[in-house]
Amino acid sequence: MGLKAISAPRIFDGKQYHSNAALVWNDEHIHSIVPISELNDNIEHQHFADALIAPGFIDIQVNGGGGVMFNNDITPTGIEVICSAHRKHGTAYLLPTLISSTPERIQLALNATQQGIRDKIAGLLGVHLEGPWLNKDKKGAHDPNLFYAPSVDDLSQFTWPSQGKVLVTAAVENIEPSALRWMKEHNFTLSCGHSNAKASQLTEDKLVLVDGFTHLFNAMSPFEGREPGVVGTALNTDRAWCSIITDNIHVHPQSFLLAHKAKPQGKMLIVTDAMATVGSEKDYFELDGEVISVVDNKLVNSRGNLAGAHIGMDESVANVIEWGIAEDEALKMASTYPAQALQCDKLGTLEDGFRASATVLDREYRSQAVLVDGKLY
Repeated sequence: MGLKAISAPRIFDGKQYHSNAALVWNDEHIHSIVPISELNDNIEHQHFADALIAPGFIDIQVNGGGGVMFNNDITPTGIEVICSAHRKHGTAYLLPTLISSTPERIQLALNATQQGIRDKIAGLLGVHLEGPWLNKDKKGAHDPNLFYAPSVDDLSQFTWPSQGKVLVTAAVENIEPSALRWMKEHNFTLSCGHSNAKASQLTEDKLVLVDGFTHLFNAMSPFEGREPGVVGTALNTDRAWCSIITDNIHVHPQSFLLAHKAKPQGKMLIVTDAMATVGSEKDYFELDGEVISVVDNKLVNSRGNLAGAHIGMDESVANVIEWGIAEDEALKMASTYPAQALQCDKLGTLEDGFRASATVLDREYRSQAVLVDGKLY
């Protein structure tokens, strides 16, 4: 393909800034970052004035987009629509997320992910199963009739993807350590979420298997003086990451800032928990026979309960910067840290030999373009 480049007044490579620089790539991999003045005239080059180039955003919890819910269109085509919708908001890579469903539909999601990766759907990293292995007391918008605690035999019945990442959100207090160990032995990323556990139930033999906590503060037992709950345990478990929805609806900015202070650097990462309305002209969709609508910029079901988020990654990053987080840290929360959480060793920074992925933002942090594996969108 030959060398190509994009340039801007500022590039943040995940570690440091470069002024008036160009990101150069060859085919699907980064070649270098060089001053614009040193670009060879023969290189195909696009300049973004008054913009910032950052590592491509990675969203590990995306339920839908472009009018499509993954639960309602469990196909490679559905995944492609979702990925395309979120690129408009700066997301280079994502995990389509299946909200609690039947074993048969879980298998469909695993099959669609495997096929999507084989088809090289741009931006597809793997799959996120959010349930059905959850706690009915923290069901959120999930159908508790689908919940169960899986055994090793249950897990073994599925044909799991041989490529891509598998993230599982589960209420670990309800699951036997043997099943949790089986997931880890099969290289799943395991996150505790939709959990009503007391701190005493999150025993060390379980916590050692937990990589992270899903959408901190939401659908989990709260932190109290006499009971740390899941929130307190998440904040106090330095090894584990916490994902968080930063739409200014799910979590108060002060709660976000407190959590950010409590966690070691690199262990807080942004997710959208986005639904079908993102990147769509429709302001409603259906989930498990129930209509979910956008009301005052938040998604609610017929009972007024929150049901996912109506936000993109670029807006999420802009929010945390407005709340007082340094720009470089906010950008890492949207890219570097999610890459580390999923152990994607060639994403999250703009380094030679890494996958050619970047997000271009204007001064207000609105997405202007997204580079995915060497293709600029």
